[in-house]
Amino acid sequence: MKKSMDAGILGGTPWRIPGGLELARLKSISGVSIMHFLNDLHPTLLPTFLPEITARLSLSLAEAGFMSTLFGILNLIVQPFAGRMADRNDKPVFALYAPLFTAAGAYLLAIAPSYGAALLFVAMMGAGTASFHPQGHGLAGFVGGTEKMGLYIAVFSAAGSLGAALSPLYAVTLLHTIGPRFMPFMLIPLLILVALVPRRLMPPRLAKDEAARDGSHGAAKGESFFSGMSRVLLICMPLVLISIVRDSSYQGIRVFLPLLVTGRGGSIAMGGTALFAFTFAGAASNLAGGWLSDRFGKIRIITIMLILAPAFLFPAILMNGIISIALFVLGGACIAATNPITLAMAQEYVPESRSTASSLVMGVSWGIANMAASPIGMVADRIGLTKTLCITALAPLVAAAGIIVSGLVKRARVK
Repeated sequence: MKKSMDAGILGGTPWRIPGGLELARLKSISGVSIMHFLNDLHPTLLPTFLPEITARLSLSLAEAGFMSTLFGILNLIVQPFAGRMADRNDKPVFALYAPLFTAAGAYLLAIAPSYGAALLFVAMMGAGTASFHPQGHGLAGFVGGTEKMGLYIAVFSAAGSLGAALSPLYAVTLLHTIGPRFMPFMLIPLLILVALVPRRLMPPRLAKDEAARDGSHGAAKGESFFSGMSRVLLICMPLVLISIVRDSSYQGIRVFLPLLVTGRGGSIAMGGTALFAFTFAGAASNLAGGWLSDRFGKIRIITIMLILAPAFLFPAILMNGIISIALFVLGGACIAATNPITLAMAQEYVPESRSTASSLVMGVSWGIANMAASPIGMVADRIGLTKTLCITALAPLVAAAGIIVSGLVKRARVK
């Protein structure tokens, strides 16, 4: 098994370095995690810039929410196709270069002269990040192997969460130092970093395990592009539906949290700081969720976290000040802790289609969650942002109930 996996990491050519397989795994997860950090450092610039863009372009809350909705639409459409293409191609093209497209859209967004231009730049961000994540998650899952899949996916997820958490502070720093006008020039050091670091860490070819080679685990040999995608979707459908509900709650809170803070008299910097604290907690909770699920069981940890999340978020929305922010952090951490668990479960169900499974459970659900920002904004325009977010905060309870009624508990015991 060790020999086949060692060969698999390089697509048939063993990676002969001191330390053997374990060091090769560490180098691979380090490389793809660096790219995850760089990619996710940029999409969160959207909610950070949102108050300034909304005021400068005189947008309604619905129009502001649609920017996130467009980002979600592209994730919804592009991720499954990118995931399927990644499963049929063993070169890490998306994992290496898609983050550059994400960053370009983010930096140009800061200087958007009109609402139409802002939507175009958001589309660039969405296409870039949607292309990166399926292949990145698939590589992280294989490198971890059966015994460390949850942990390695958690490390990969934590790197992205860390990038997203630092993104608001990064955006504020750029605004106060170089200003929006010179932000596009930030692509230059990013190009140099991508050229020098990740290519030396990640293997030249993506991982292929025996299940992918012999078409086992329900995969039909020679199946078409769309039939393979449909097969994976049917297998992972319960996880997809649960993830949609969970991510819609998280994304609704995340997108409108800066607006909630500024609407209560806080500055843009205060809103960005609150968003930083909210998303930074996701980095640590990803690692905690992966470790806890390996030790106490995936279903048990998911259920507990989804029940705890509303218990923190609901009072956080009704309160103000530092206590409110602290409760937001705890609630967001509970939701984020379930992300690597659902990804690991999906890859266990269809190990021959890891990227496709990841694109559905994480990409499609996250895309629909971003689309939910627009109707959330429309409701907020009518009944107020506080009441709307209170309703949004209760959604994880629906996801927790879905775990029971979907039969995932029984399925987990069988596996």
